[in-house]
Amino acid sequence: MNNRALIFDIKRDCSEDGPGIRTTVFFKGCPLSCVWCQNPEGKSKQPQISYQSRLCKPEKCNTACVTVCEEQCLSLSDHNKILIQHDKCTHCNKCFDVCPTQALEPVGYWIELEELLYRVCIDKPFFQSTGGGVTLSGGEVTQQMDFAGEFLKRLKQQGIHTAIETSGFFNYRKFTEKMLPHLDLIYFDLKLADDAESRKFTGQSNQLIIDNFRRLIDDSSVNIVPRIPLIPDITTNPDNLREIANILASLNIHNATLLPYNPLWQDKIEKMDLQRKYSRATLMSENEKKACVLNFQRRE
Repeated sequence: MNNRALIFDIKRDCSEDGPGIRTTVFFKGCPLSCVWCQNPEGKSKQPQISYQSRLCKPEKCNTACVTVCEEQCLSLSDHNKILIQHDKCTHCNKCFDVCPTQALEPVGYWIELEELLYRVCIDKPFFQSTGGGVTLSGGEVTQQMDFAGEFLKRLKQQGIHTAIETSGFFNYRKFTEKMLPHLDLIYFDLKLADDAESRKFTGQSNQLIIDNFRRLIDDSSVNIVPRIPLIPDITTNPDNLREIANILASLNIHNATLLPYNPLWQDKIEKMDLQRKYSRATLMSENEKKACVLNFQRRE
């Protein structure tokens, strides 16, 4: 069993990741590459660097980050901003220690099992008083299944309600052995019904995802909540919504959680110097949301 995991955030006092007040742990690494990914910092299986140019003040530190970087992956541009060669970075973290404005920040860090348990169990009184618990998110938590399974097991031993948010792209046998026995709730994303569309917009076939969903519904007594992220011009296509509704109806499921698009992820793209593959920069209108609900209800 792996005794440490790579995570990128622990958020407390969450109310949207399950019942009650929850603490959500975000794991790094994802097998999908969704063009609209809400947590792009969770895609990579390695630690990364975030850089906010508006905070950078080289005159205050004499470019100490450039000096301290032994791999020479940092340099100063003609516009007095830091340039990062991400492929050369060895994640020694020295640059973060000398950055006085926190323009440079780490994205992802390794954490031991006992430390993570300690940090989430601090909130146990809130879980008990509100019917809350711990939710594992990402990235894709099933990419670190050995650690996650043991972590969930230890949480259940503490009497804590457990949940995960998953893309559904995982090894079913290993999931049912390692994680499923220690789960109370699964939020399962169904993004695209058409396989070609899935490959185009998520980088992977949807066959494994749909097969895993069907098998979980048939085999498991755990509460499974299907969710559809509403991405304008991609998942909001009326045919896509109707087809997902048909898949759910074939399993005697007639409801799903529709997740309206939020463009806040685009700020993260800029900080991490990642390529932008989807450009919608505004929230969905109420009319757009209503149209999605109607199309989802119009299953054939």
